Amino acid sequence: MLRRPGGEIDQKRLLNVPGVVLLIAALNLLVFATIVVLPVRAANTLVNIASVTPRWFLAGAEANGGWLSMLSPLISHMFLHAGLMHIALNLLWLLAFGAPVARRMRAGDALKSFSAFSRASLFMTFYLLCGVAGALLFIYMHPKDLIPMVGASGAVSGLLGGLVRFAFNRSTLFGPEYAAISPLTSQSVIVWSFFIIAMNAGIGLFGGLLTGGAMIAWEAHVGGYLFGLLAYPFFEKLAISMR
Repeated sequence: MLRRPGGEIDQKRLLNVPGVVLLIAALNLLVFATIVVLPVRAANTLVNIASVTPRWFLAGAEANGGWLSMLSPLISHMFLHAGLMHIALNLLWLLAFGAPVARRMRAGDALKSFSAFSRASLFMTFYLLCGVAGALLFIYMHPKDLIPMVGASGAVSGLLGGLVRFAFNRSTLFGPEYAAISPLTSQSVIVWSFFIIAMNAGIGLFGGLLTGGAMIAWEAHVGGYLFGLLAYPFFEKLAISMR
């Protein structure tokens, strides 16, 4: 439980998720619901078009019917999920990691002013680029795969990377907003990064035992995390500069 200096519990702080994070969650739910209600053939066609398939991507723009068809799955795959448990876990971590990062970037109240809208847009850009980085590492690691990769995990992992750069310089996760950014060489960043990457590698090796053989794109998690870890300070500095 979180208490203010005076001792009272700041429930608003705990429950008030920035609107841009809720928007991302809502878009994921909308796409998931659409896939569920579509006829099976139409749903499968949409998933094939919008998911990341390494061999198709690496075939180039001409083989994919143009640059848009080739590149758009790098974004659209983040809004597709393989099942209810998949989307539930991703949305849970989206709220957990996204809320403090969005607040840190002052990305709340997007409709309040142009600068607030700009910061919310910047947060969305950071989120999407984390997902793109995750997809690109997955493609690099599986260049011949024809199995489509979907899910927001790479983007959400990028939010975790951003969180690691500042969360451990504060008394609590919900403490003072602008504690210093931790350098990449700090103990907290090194320890947490080692743990997160090792955990994901372990999931890649043994996760199939827990998922009935379903593949987990742990490379996308690591790619998104590393991008978020490295790029977050730039995005925060840019967000703060938006007056």
